[in-house]
Amino acid sequence: DMIAAAKADGVELMLSSAYRTKEKSAELYAAQVEKWKKTGLSQAEAEAEAAKWVAPPGTSEHHTGLAVDLVTPTHQVMDHAFADTEAAKWMKAHCAEYGFILRYPEDKQDITGITFEPWHFRYVGVKDAKAIMSAGLCLEEYLGKY
Repeated sequence: DMIAAAKADGVELMLSSAYRTKEKSAELYAAQVEKWKKTGLSQAEAEAEAAKWVAPPGTSEHHTGLAVDLVTPTHQVMDHAFADTEAAKWMKAHCAEYGFILRYPEDKQDITGITFEPWHFRYVGVKDAKAIMSAGLCLEEYLGKY
């Protein structure tokens, strides 16, 4: 419904990732660790940095089937520049109407422990999504875990 509503408003969204197996998460995390090791970080440092960008196996919200990564046909790279697209702005403004929250907001990185992900949305239901988004909270704050 959210993708259809965005399209009606002239914004084309594209599902990049939804449910992800633990095996796929392990593959993505290992690749991210190797990327950081190539910059000169130790194994432990690379693992800590990688975990800010890719959830370690067994910890990804994608395992639950409640998280989605949405991009556009013209901006398929999941990077911070995505936040400047009309699609990201539309999703942030309208996601709660469909039960989703922007899961990792830019101003909550110290709380979530995850880098800003303007493409990552988590389903929590309409009531909770509206409460979270209207108050400018992240999920940890809303659940009282911070």
